[in-house]
Amino acid sequence: MSKAVYCEKCSKEIKFRGDLITATIFFVVVAYHEDCYVKELKGFRGLFLDNQPLNGFSGNFLFVMAVLVGIGFAFGSLKWVSIIAVIPVLYRLFSFYKFERLLEK
Repeated sequence: MSKAVYCEKCSKEIKFRGDLITATIFFVVVAYHEDCYVKELKGFRGLFLDNQPLNGFSGNFLFVMAVLVGIGFAFGSLKWVSIIAVIPVLYRLFSFYKFERLLEK
């Protein structure tokens, strides 16, 4: 792919998908190296940085659970819960589209 992905903390290029961690800061999706993400959580921005990465096992698990909850509540009496469950799904899809699809596996 033609676009490069740069780390939010060190501003170096992220070359492999295994080294990429995406997270949210005030509803904005940002990319980090794995080591930079850990350092950033310990710093001041850790107060504003989401402790849950959007990609990886935990992000994919949250994605699947949000889809299941959304489908489950869509046919029940609490339809508004299904709309709230769409938010993590949209974040995960945006993370994949903006960062992950550009990197090698």
